[in-house]
Amino acid sequence: MTQSSAVIPINFNPTVYEALESADNVIFFQWDLTADTFKLRDASNKHRYALPDHFNYASTQLTLGGLVHPDDAGMLEHYLHRLYHARRTPRKQYHSSARLRLRSSKKPLWLWSEVHLVTYYQGKRPMMAFGNIRNIQAEKLWQERISRRANTDALTGLLSRGTAQARIRAALRKISLETESASLLIVDADEFKAINDTFGHLFGDKVLREIGMAIDKNFRQNDIKGRIGGDEFVILLPGMSNTDILQRHCLGLCRRLTRVFHKEGKHHAFSISIGAAQYPAHGQSYEDLFARADEALYEAKRRGKGQYVLYQPDMSETADNHDIPLAASPMPANTPMQSESIADLQTRIQQMQNTITYLEKMMCTLLETRK
Repeated sequence: MTQSSAVIPINFNPTVYEALESADNVIFFQWDLTADTFKLRDASNKHRYALPDHFNYASTQLTLGGLVHPDDAGMLEHYLHRLYHARRTPRKQYHSSARLRLRSSKKPLWLWSEVHLVTYYQGKRPMMAFGNIRNIQAEKLWQERISRRANTDALTGLLSRGTAQARIRAALRKISLETESASLLIVDADEFKAINDTFGHLFGDKVLREIGMAIDKNFRQNDIKGRIGGDEFVILLPGMSNTDILQRHCLGLCRRLTRVFHKEGKHHAFSISIGAAQYPAHGQSYEDLFARADEALYEAKRRGKGQYVLYQPDMSETADNHDIPLAASPMPANTPMQSESIADLQTRIQQMQNTITYLEKMMCTLLETRK
């Protein structure tokens, strides 16, 4: 007995359109702009959106009813404004498209979607809009993954040099000179070359990853954190003006990363130094802030490493004296001159105390590892 086969269409018909619509994750809709009603073409078509099959007050529901992501609702508002306030006499039909996030009926909460609209006019009055919605969530996630790879330092997971610098510049341009502030930090590993020479470059890479993880955990999510050199990192903290809080964060990072590495009978002390500058007091551009933070970093190295220093204007007077070895004692061998003030002597004493504290900490840690 011969079984009858299904009817094969020879032209486009509703069945073909429905099959294509389902295969491409596309849904079609119409929007009556005079009655402000929204209706899906095929209510039986399964989709992942939280869109009712039919609803009134469509313009309000779409912009304020939570169907469109709040950050993307402005696109829809722009579309409506352009419809009713066009400067030129509109054509009989107007094509528009946008990529935005629509509420999902399942997880994730929002789905990236591509929306195409064809709007029909009667004279200057918009009457009806027909459109389709295509789910581009997978495509968008793939693009974001590629973008993250391009913008991220592969070793540490922080931003790459170019991306970090670009984002810091963009953030500084948005900051109000009168009412807002920010702090820029440069973090540098002390004697990192010696770590590589002692334990090898693979071990050095592990140390860099640990620095990246510590930086990421120590600062806020909205802070801009990047690796800009072999063992050098930059951080912008928007809104950070309190020097006490800034110092607490920086000293916490220094303590977290101060240790003695030991492997196969070899030992080497490790620490980081941090230089900081603040917007707008020390500069208003990335270049100026970086230069001031770099001077503060040099001062931290000069004082004995393993510490944090905030830029002070008098540091610029000695910024050209970078021929002094970074590992050298911060105190010159000569006795104080009679012309030195008490404040100068106090500063020099504090520098000596910082160096002694750092060396004591390194020695205690080293002795503990040998017990």
